[in-house]
Amino acid sequence: MTPLAAPPTEGSRSTSRPDGGSARGRPQTEHWHVALLLMSGVGLLLGAYTGLGRSGSTHRLLQSDIHGVVMVLGFLGLVIALERATVLGTRLGYVAPAFTAASTLLLATPLPRMVAGILLALAGILVALSYARDLRRFAIHEVTLGAGAISWTAAAVLWTIGSGPIVITPLLAAVLVLTVIGWRLRDGRLRLSHRAYRGGFAALASIFVVGVAISPVNRTFGLLVAGIGLLGLAPGLLRHDIARTELRRGGLLAFSAWSTTLGYVWLGVSGALWIAMGVGATGPLLHDALVHSLFLGFVLSWLMGQAPTLIPTLISTSPVEIGVRYLPLTMLQVSVALRIAADLVGSFAWREMALHGNVAALVAFVVIELVAVRRGASAARPRGHEIL
Repeated sequence: MTPLAAPPTEGSRSTSRPDGGSARGRPQTEHWHVALLLMSGVGLLLGAYTGLGRSGSTHRLLQSDIHGVVMVLGFLGLVIALERATVLGTRLGYVAPAFTAASTLLLATPLPRMVAGILLALAGILVALSYARDLRRFAIHEVTLGAGAISWTAAAVLWTIGSGPIVITPLLAAVLVLTVIGWRLRDGRLRLSHRAYRGGFAALASIFVVGVAISPVNRTFGLLVAGIGLLGLAPGLLRHDIARTELRRGGLLAFSAWSTTLGYVWLGVSGALWIAMGVGATGPLLHDALVHSLFLGFVLSWLMGQAPTLIPTLISTSPVEIGVRYLPLTMLQVSVALRIAADLVGSFAWREMALHGNVAALVAFVVIELVAVRRGASAARPRGHEIL
């Protein structure tokens, strides 16, 4: 069983773990899973707070230039590293998420960024090495995931030696885009059964990776090349991902399908914006549109749909159906659309309003998932046990 298993149908409940054991007799490592997931929540909160700072809000206790790093690597990177550790099932696998968690805490202190940056780079290297051992099979999902881990390492190294957010943004984007697509491929959710599209996917993904690699030395040309890759990938992902066949199914299947489908739409929008900047389009807020159409529109939409099954596999609870999950997903779509529109017309006031909507959607998402985890844990306990 893979960690990102398909969401169960409504009313079904699984007590199995990724390692094949039962929910009873949970390993001691689960306590570390809970602690590390809480640390990823700290990264999310720091990312949201510093994002408000970058928007021009005056409440700034932390430097706003850590926003991208703490949001992508401190929050989502920790989830990626923890998921990989769960797959590996070894103690050594938990070094990477531990390094990532420690770096998140350090980013909230006055210590030089180099300390946290070195830990993030080491975590990226460890994750990349964990994929390298499987590259002898040259499976397309392993190559995709490995490229994402290499992007993580490159972004961390450049940031550690002083590169600014604009320089490393394409690399941070590659971490998430390649990881999401790699997971979908690995878990059979994205099916490249047609040989022609398999070749087309490999070509477009390679174009995206090449553009990202170029961007630190030639940002404009790199964005153009990478944007072509993104825009080309989006329609194929929509067509070949099984999410499109599950939109009318009930429960968690439908919710996950809607989240994934909306994410792919935003991926196409982001690709178009990358191309626009690559051919010379300008505007005071165009970079903001380029970044958040992908990080919020694509990645966070997808994450909202995966959280109901990803979290239970990490802490051995049962996925719980909560209809109100559509609330933060809807809030996110509306606020991201408003933010992109504000960016395109150059309205700082509307952009800040939309940003607060983004944060509200994030907070609602976290609260709902915490409630779901508590319900899942309660359902898994024998009657008469107290919930601590």
